[in-house]
Order: sequence, then structure tokens, then C-alpha cells
Amino acid sequence: MPPNRGFQWQPVSGGRHAFDMAARRAESGLIVNALCGVEVSSDELQQIAPEVDWIREKTCMECWEILKFRQQ
Repeated sequence: MPPNRGFQWQPVSGGRHAFDMAARRAESGLIVNALCGVEVSSDELQQIAPEVDWIREKTCMECWEILKFRQQ
């Protein structure tokens, strides 16, 4: 199984962050963490991001490095 399976990128809170798939299934109203530690509402995470957010928001390099390290 690839090391980054089970994670999903999502543009939230001013950037594209990686989240564990369990966070995507969290109950409404909970606070969930991106791999980098950024906290967002589960409601925000579960919304379908507008296409423009995928272009406008920058990739969180801390999340990127964490996933890169897990692949090694």
C-alpha cells in the first residue's frame, strides 16, 4: 500500500492541506487537523471546494514534506 494512501488534499483556511481520510468523515462541528497541524472545522473540510480555490490556494509545503517523508 502506498504510504500516502488514506490522505486527501483540500483547499481550506488559506491553503491546500493534506488530511487523513478519517478527518473527512468526522462528525459535523468537530475540529480536525491537517498533517501540518492546521485546525479547521469538519464542516469546512467536508464542503466541495470551488475549482478556483484549487488554483488560487497554495499547497502547504509542511503537509507536502510530511507526505514526502512518509514515502521514503
